[in-house]
Amino acid sequence: MSAPQSHGTQSSPAPAAPQPSDPGASDPGASDPGAQWSGAQKLAFRFLFVIGGGILLLSLYGNVGLAIIWKFSGIWWLFAQIGSYVARGRGVDIVLTGGGDNMWQWCMHLGWIIVGIVIVAVWTLLDRNRADYRSLLGLLGVLARFCLALSMIIYGLAKVIPTQMGFMALPSQQLQLTGDTSLFTTLWGFMGASVPYMVATGLVELVAGILLLWRRTALLGALLAIVAMGQVFLLNLFYDVPVKIVSGELLVVAVALTVPYLPNLLRVVFNRPAPTPVTPLPVAGAGRAWSRITGVVLKFAAAALMVVSLASTGAMTVYVIHTPRSDLDGIWRTTSFTIDGAPATLTQRDPAPWSNVAITLRGSESNAVLKSLGEGYDSVVTQEPSGKTVAWQLEKKGDVLEMRKHKDDAPLLVTARLDGGRLHLSATVDGKRIEGVYERRYMERDRSHFRLVQPDGDGGSSPEQGGS
Repeated sequence: MSAPQSHGTQSSPAPAAPQPSDPGASDPGASDPGAQWSGAQKLAFRFLFVIGGGILLLSLYGNVGLAIIWKFSGIWWLFAQIGSYVARGRGVDIVLTGGGDNMWQWCMHLGWIIVGIVIVAVWTLLDRNRADYRSLLGLLGVLARFCLALSMIIYGLAKVIPTQMGFMALPSQQLQLTGDTSLFTTLWGFMGASVPYMVATGLVELVAGILLLWRRTALLGALLAIVAMGQVFLLNLFYDVPVKIVSGELLVVAVALTVPYLPNLLRVVFNRPAPTPVTPLPVAGAGRAWSRITGVVLKFAAAALMVVSLASTGAMTVYVIHTPRSDLDGIWRTTSFTIDGAPATLTQRDPAPWSNVAITLRGSESNAVLKSLGEGYDSVVTQEPSGKTVAWQLEKKGDVLEMRKHKDDAPLLVTARLDGGRLHLSATVDGKRIEGVYERRYMERDRSHFRLVQPDGDGGSSPEQGGS
């Protein structure tokens, strides 16, 4: 983000105005007589600073840690109600979920835009004689760059330490038929299927975030962020991932940070003469050494704290995801299934036989923290001969699996017993006694891995068969 600049040939300099001793010192009200902004430019900046800066704080900084402040202070609620009453004629509830793009979030954005227009109108009436807002624009650029840096570091680490999609390797995710899988789950499964690819995409995001922390490398970081967030936004949009608002805003921020350099970048692309370096904008509030030092310390302290916190929790999560805490954990296929002592047929209904069962019990029985993390993944997925799957919440108590389709349902009590390599399940379902014997099932994906040379006769697809 930068003030409007002329990129034509240089003319003789205007008479120099008195300059502060520190090049970074600039009062927000100070102006450069040689760079007076037009009324339209000043009005455009006010909209950018108020509406764009507000969305930056309310949405993007909320996404990287300030959500608890905006939620419990009532700020989100206030703007969401304004937007909702204007757009829908009624209020809206604030419901925090694991995703985003909820109605209240759209209403909150609209509410802030409405309030922002009023603020801009008042600001314009009270401050019509200001020559420019270069230092405020510089401050907005710094806030935007730091927010983008933190966001890229967060999302990058979640892939470099494969946790964001790593849970797709759990047994609970292995039985769903492709045609019954949502677009969201299809994308997550695609990313989680190849850890090296996930790590590679995360490295691009992580490196972009680190480069954005320094002004000298910020342009390279912003360009990498455009590549990464451009892909993420398109995937979120067309695979219906509920993070469209935030990813779209991060893409806009990344593009905005490169705008001051656009003429120079175009000169490079079209092999034109060497461009003139872009002069950094002064930053409001950075006129004193102590304030600059404080800002730098806070910036890197926040980034370091986030990296350490995410890396430690990520490492524990990876361990939990890949460590069974019970021999029951895994994917099982039936060898026999009886209902009231009679063999079940493929057409049996009420209850239908469970042809496959996926039990997820991860973590560690000996470590309370790891066990607690693992219990968040506890589940049973049953599959009928038709391919239909049912996901059950699971609580294991000794040899009994308490299974619920919904949190408030009465539990289905299933007794699980291991006999050598076979799993015996028994329960009473709809008044009928079911008993199943299972053996471990190894999925085809377990045979797949990265190969440069494809074995002859492997059965892999060719371009004519739909390969690429």
